[in-house]
Amino acid sequence: MQVWAAPRGRGLYGIATTPWGDVWYASLAGSHIARVDLDTGEATIVEPPTPNQGARRVWSDSQGRIWVSEWNSGNVSVHDPRDGSWQTWKLPGESPRTYSVYVDEADKVWLTEWTANAIVRFDPETESFQSFPSDRPRAEVRQMLGRPGEVWGAESGTDRLVVIRSGD
Repeated sequence: MQVWAAPRGRGLYGIATTPWGDVWYASLAGSHIARVDLDTGEATIVEPPTPNQGARRVWSDSQGRIWVSEWNSGNVSVHDPRDGSWQTWKLPGESPRTYSVYVDEADKVWLTEWTANAIVRFDPETESFQSFPSDRPRAEVRQMLGRPGEVWGAESGTDRLVVIRSGD
């Protein structure tokens, strides 16, 4: 096992890999994302455009772009490491709190939004959101994953798993 110190101390939170094997993490307390050099363990910090956004989770799409759930700002943003660009969208509703992020096989972006108690799908092509609210209060989905045609969420607040299937 190898262990490396975080470049700004505490705050490492979500972690993901790209299709090419690059490792990225999110720092909630540090409000940044970073790419890890697999040989040295050194992390190169990348600052999202929204100050103090609270980057909570990251996930790569099929193109290697890094999607970020921003807890403090209620945004979802995407960073393209190839050209350094960023795009940002505010989730619908009043005072959204974006927790987890997952990108499916069709490059649709799935997020959890705690204020609305919902899983939300974002379509980057149309820049539109669709909400799938939980039928129980305080679902608190902290992590999502999927397989072709399915998106899974772990409702830690209700002690159950939920699945959204294509066409649902």
